[in-house]
Amino acid sequence: MLAYWAFSDVFEEQGVVKQPFYGGYGLIAEDGIPKPAFNAFKLLHRLGNQRIAVDSKSALATKRSDGTLVMALWNEFLPEEMGEEKQIKLVVKGMPGVHRAVMTRLDTNHGSVLNAYAAMGKPITPTQAQIKQLRRAANLGLPETLQIRQGGISITLPPHGLALVEFH
Repeated sequence: MLAYWAFSDVFEEQGVVKQPFYGGYGLIAEDGIPKPAFNAFKLLHRLGNQRIAVDSKSALATKRSDGTLVMALWNEFLPEEMGEEKQIKLVVKGMPGVHRAVMTRLDTNHGSVLNAYAAMGKPITPTQAQIKQLRRAANLGLPETLQIRQGGISITLPPHGLALVEFH
């Protein structure tokens, strides 16, 4: 059983939260605003239950019980590092009939509230309108459909980015 504090930034030991995104380790900030880590878990929950070996330290391949191949790809750097984008080429072998992939992203422009919060001046006490705006910014957004060409797909993953790719 997980406790409320495992998800929230609100802890009685710390007293009253002074502002959203103050550095607490919960998955949800004050006012129920999902943090990027929440969306990372949301994406990873869509992986399959059978692991497939891959030759990469930046990818995890799985198969769902319905046969769908699902991969998680990431471009990890320390939080204080800017990093650089990564070009990824996925080659699809042994999957006749698979012609497209659907990709959902989590990065500074997809599913992260941090840019929106910075753009509004990092208010200590956001208004109700700002809270709604932050919740909208936390949405992962619509997945992208990628056509498999010449047996694969190419993806550009920004620094600190995570992508979930489902092959259909």
